[in-house]
Amino acid sequence: MYLALARSLDENLNESGPDVFDFHPMQLSRFLEQVWANRPPAPTLPSAPGLEVPGVLALQEATSDIPLPASPLLWEHLIYAYMVENTRAYEIFRRVLEEYLFGERLGTPSEETQQWLRTTEQLFYAPDPPLQIFALTSFIRPDIRAARRNDYFRMFGMDLNHGTDDNRPYPYPRPAASNTSFVSIFEGLLREVWRGIENFRNSSGPADTDDTAIANYARELDDMLSVRRTGGNLAREELLHVSAMSWFHLTLLFDSTVVADLEARANSPEERLLRIGQRVGLPAHSRSGAYFRLAENMSFILRNIELGQFSTPANAQTLYIPSPPAAFPAVVSNAMQEIIRDWSIATGREMKTRPVSVAPPQPRPIRPPARPIRPPVPAVSGNGRAPAGREASPV
Repeated sequence: MYLALARSLDENLNESGPDVFDFHPMQLSRFLEQVWANRPPAPTLPSAPGLEVPGVLALQEATSDIPLPASPLLWEHLIYAYMVENTRAYEIFRRVLEEYLFGERLGTPSEETQQWLRTTEQLFYAPDPPLQIFALTSFIRPDIRAARRNDYFRMFGMDLNHGTDDNRPYPYPRPAASNTSFVSIFEGLLREVWRGIENFRNSSGPADTDDTAIANYARELDDMLSVRRTGGNLAREELLHVSAMSWFHLTLLFDSTVVADLEARANSPEERLLRIGQRVGLPAHSRSGAYFRLAENMSFILRNIELGQFSTPANAQTLYIPSPPAAFPAVVSNAMQEIIRDWSIATGREMKTRPVSVAPPQPRPIRPPARPIRPPVPAVSGNGRAPAGREASPV
């Protein structure tokens, strides 16, 4: 959400930095309250009613100069938060705050960085203020990191790729119900879409694109994700998680003041995160670039899958047929090509080839043991002795 807000204020996100970092933490928290109160109606994002703060619209207009969205603003899909968190940005910036707030090993922060530190600590590393829509931590859910892992596993059947700072598994409540088949179905969709891309490019030869299979995979994903959202379930959690990760993503998208103070100027978010991780002694994931790219692309595709955009064979072609650059199908097909590439990088599983099923080895037929060949019994002469020139064989 904060990334979307920054782009609405400055579409190019130039090096001077977005105005989002200049807002007070209370203004930013009320912006989220406004987004929730003005969320799109079902079926775009089913949400449990009655959770809004009364009079939030008037409160927002009276106390904040953040421009309000002209229409309902839909936040990123939960997969966005999952992918960004896999880079280890949340833990690395936690170390940054600890170093700056407990000492001066990283140097003295500038005034702008001090504002960033205050906002970041109060929004993402402090107890949630009560009575607000995004207040998730409590005696029941005391650890926001464990809560996020629980939500990721419920929606995608996946845990994060890292555990605690000392490489132990991170403890979190394991859900009784989860979409454990998400990965296999999503990878099936990617492989079928790649077949469509290849066949569309081929000017000759057989074409084995299966639009029905693509549509079936899209419907399966839609069904399983919709089950987890029944009655508005996980909507508040999704808003908070994607907002938190978008804050760190935004910080790394350009050479912001905090990046400059950390001597981490670079040409990409993953390079900046790598250098910051080196400064605080916690390495970023080696495939962070793929995770950052997957975050927005997968959010876009999964949102449209949940809207039923690709659930028929005719519409399924949108996922692989290119169109004029300004057209919606072109955005879809380009996003899918990037997802196929980056998912292969992030997981180490190639999506451009069909999985090869290896038949189990067949047992060799068991033959009965051969009967031993007994040596011939030498002829015996009349006197009971073996003929001359032969040795007696044992019986």
